[in-house]
Amino acid sequence: MSLLSVNQLRFSYGSRTIFDQVSFTLEPGQILTILGPNGVGKSTLLACLTNQHRNITGQITLKNRPLNEWSPTNLAKHMALVPQDYRTGAHLTVIDYLTTARAPYLGLGQVPRAHEEHLANDILTELGIQHLAPQRVQTLSGGQMQLVAIARALVQEPELLILDEPMAALDLGRQRQVLKIVQNLAKRGVAVILTTHVPNQALLLNDQVGLLFADGQFLAGQCQEILNHDRLEKLYQCPLKVVYVPELGRSICEISQ
Repeated sequence: MSLLSVNQLRFSYGSRTIFDQVSFTLEPGQILTILGPNGVGKSTLLACLTNQHRNITGQITLKNRPLNEWSPTNLAKHMALVPQDYRTGAHLTVIDYLTTARAPYLGLGQVPRAHEEHLANDILTELGIQHLAPQRVQTLSGGQMQLVAIARALVQEPELLILDEPMAALDLGRQRQVLKIVQNLAKRGVAVILTTHVPNQALLLNDQVGLLFADGQFLAGQCQEILNHDRLEKLYQCPLKVVYVPELGRSICEISQ
């Protein structure tokens, strides 16, 4: 049984079609990296996949159940989203901010218990940022906040984690850390969808890839089958090469002059 199935998805703003005929399936433990230029609609696609847009055609099913039949509370127990804009204005410590993600599992008016705090601390430790637990969210750097936002999503214990450009503002070390987090989650059976502008991140993850073109067309499949220089040049409208590097044991994408 597929965890997530998307069939002939189409979304428009008025008369403008953002994307059309988006179809793919995602199994537990699979990673789907969505590539596309700025403004093409990647974030809008993620919003559709998380049931934030209802005026769509086509079908999205989660665990064989239409997405629009899921209540927000039940959906939050299976799916978590880390958007690009994840800042919070609340004057909370990191540990308190993380425990707010347990709301779908708590009764009305019930406050987080020791279990929720232990879970949050375990995830902070796993991500290597346990030292941030007592800090106020507002004092964090952009890179720290990105990791805390991912930690908060993991506190929901989702089967599907969706990340909107999770490495956009991170240095190379932090990017590597996020990629390792994604790979480790997949090994544990968590499915991951992430968007990025960097083909090399998709090549490194080497799983499922989706290309969202400026004309709204979408192409999905295995990384090695989908990513070649012809498609990437069409996607980004610049000369690119995909070259196998024996020392790395994988292909990389470079701008060709």
